[in-house]
Amino acid sequence: MSLRPPSINNVSIAGNIVRDAVVNHVGTNNVAVTTITVAHNQRYRGKDDKWQETVAFIDVEVWGTLADRAEEFYKKGVPVIVEGSLKSNSWKDKEGKSHSRILVRADRIHILSFPDKKDGSEEEEE
Repeated sequence: MSLRPPSINNVSIAGNIVRDAVVNHVGTNNVAVTTITVAHNQRYRGKDDKWQETVAFIDVEVWGTLADRAEEFYKKGVPVIVEGSLKSNSWKDKEGKSHSRILVRADRIHILSFPDKKDGSEEEEE
């Protein structure tokens, strides 16, 4: 009897949003969607025993109510924790060349520090 492994697809990523989100609306139901990119920094000790740092840029697809207020809260530099699942997209370009990418489809986004509001109501200090 062969055992089938469980189907688990859970991802958690912590990092900072790379650029401000832009929301689009798609389909007959006008569903909100955006893609944000999260920069995840990881430190490790190199062969020379000095600390090194690498950065991974992870695309995150955000749909529905999570995307509705994205332009207000998903701003460049905002630290977040994203929970979701991996999703694979593939397509052919105009020349017929195949492309693919893996991204995270967000189920939850935890904002660790909200962006400052720039609504003009605050007086500037001199």
